[in-house]
Amino acid sequence: MSTAVASSPTLSSPIDSLAEALLLERRLLDELNVVVRRQRTAVATDDLDAVSDCVFATHRMLVTLREARSHRRSIGALIGLPGGVDSDGGTDSLERALGTRMTPAIRAARDELHAAARALAREVAASRNLAASS
Repeated sequence: MSTAVASSPTLSSPIDSLAEALLLERRLLDELNVVVRRQRTAVATDDLDAVSDCVFATHRMLVTLREARSHRRSIGALIGLPGGVDSDGGTDSLERALGTRMTPAIRAARDELHAAARALAREVAASRNLAASS
């Protein structure tokens, strides 16, 4: 008689989960960046349907991003970071807050998130400049 051993899914540690949460936020910012560019194009071509679609997509993505940030804060609280991850400088302070628990994966994910946020800020500024010149 053979017995099958059920394999359980690999569980991530809270530290690994933090890196994954940061990467999820980065992907959401990247997607929002695409929507902002698409909206700018729609405005420039007077495509009102596309503008409306982009406004809806932006709202949906902002809600999802808010949920992702809340999840990241929960992971931070689980790890024992005061205020989750966002206290005293947000993700900029992760290295100091985590100390020896800071991993290369978290560092890379944080840096990618910051780069995505800067890219989105540039796209939003370009859209504002277009609106101001209209």
